[in-house]
Amino acid sequence: MTTGWLPLVLLVGIPFSGAALGFVLWSKPRALRVWALLVSLASLAGVAALSGLPAGSFTGMTLLALLFPTAAFLSLLGQSPHEDNRAAWIMSLLLLGLGLGAMVSREGVELILLALILVLVGVLIHRYRAMSVYHPWQGIGTCGVGVICIVMALVMPLPVSAVALVAVCAILLPLVPFHGGHVAALAGLPGNLPAFLAFLLPGLGFHGLLTLPGGMPEVAWTALGVLGLAGALYGSLKAVVQSRVRSLLAYANLSFYSILWWYVAVAHTVPAQATTYVVSIGLATSGLLLAWHAIRARYGDIDLRAIRGLGRPMPRFALVFTLLALAALGLPPFGVFSGFMGMLLNPSLPVSGSLVVIIVTWLAASWYLLDLVQRLIFGRHRPELRYHDLRWAEMTSLLVIVVILTLLGIAPARLFEPGASVPQTRAQTEVISWNR
Repeated sequence: MTTGWLPLVLLVGIPFSGAALGFVLWSKPRALRVWALLVSLASLAGVAALSGLPAGSFTGMTLLALLFPTAAFLSLLGQSPHEDNRAAWIMSLLLLGLGLGAMVSREGVELILLALILVLVGVLIHRYRAMSVYHPWQGIGTCGVGVICIVMALVMPLPVSAVALVAVCAILLPLVPFHGGHVAALAGLPGNLPAFLAFLLPGLGFHGLLTLPGGMPEVAWTALGVLGLAGALYGSLKAVVQSRVRSLLAYANLSFYSILWWYVAVAHTVPAQATTYVVSIGLATSGLLLAWHAIRARYGDIDLRAIRGLGRPMPRFALVFTLLALAALGLPPFGVFSGFMGMLLNPSLPVSGSLVVIIVTWLAASWYLLDLVQRLIFGRHRPELRYHDLRWAEMTSLLVIVVILTLLGIAPARLFEPGASVPQTRAQTEVISWNR
């Protein structure tokens, strides 16, 4: 994408202006939701124009930048126009502006915008801490650690600044023990925020991972590999025992993204398939959270033991939820499968005993995601409940996510080379790699 002050002002200014003008419509939730949707589309048009599409080259970072406003639009489209969701819509526009700004800005400004995102997420976790079933103070503390690491990255020399940047990436793209903010945001925030942040935060963390400077000591790479394996196992075990859907999906994210961290630490490279992997996991999680939000809007904040057997009374929900779960656990033809298999079959990955742990983790994901589908869709439904299937807006947003996941699965991986759009002062090759 084009970098410079003009793109930064444009991509930050559109969502920020939309959020400010949205307060004029605060008393009219339906009109405010439509306005937020229009602002998201305007941001998407701005990204497409600055990317030079269709004349320019399509890269992994272009894909991420295009999908940020797309994810915001779809998360807003899948919401009911209720007054309780108004603050989440305004916050989504602010986070979208900061996220797009971080994508197109240079090192110093990018880190400042990331710090603002972490501060905003921490404030939101504190504001809605009563809704969270996770430890909100752990999430707030993790966001605070991220801000401290950003300050260290700005003022400290290598290799301390490089390690601090890795810690920031590990908070956004969750890795044990820096996963608190991600889990708290997905498990405890209201409205469309969990669905949007499930894509925005890992996308920004992946972008930061691609633009890491050199100078990381070998012991740091070894530690990342160990933490990646530990996070994959820990996330799977935590997901298996969860009775609430949002917590289950948050820990599943931790497990899946830990696999990517392990891969980067072992192979010292980020292949094109990694972009497909990260984007697909984020979209699949976002879709599942949107689908579950539709259930929560109808029946309140319930756990998996309180409702089941939705296949017969809610066939549209059953169809899209099953497809999204199959995409999330990595079955073809969806993007998670093609990204995961592409990384495992990449020649840069050395064969080691760690692969056994990764395969076990993947099998565990098959267990708890399929169990989630079995609990919700099958079994005897409760006759005393009034069932209302997905509305057209909810159904449309989820179907679009399924289509994008399918396209990511069948598109050639070379279309999404991750490093081609990274400023040349920080990355010189199309596929990012680091020397040992």
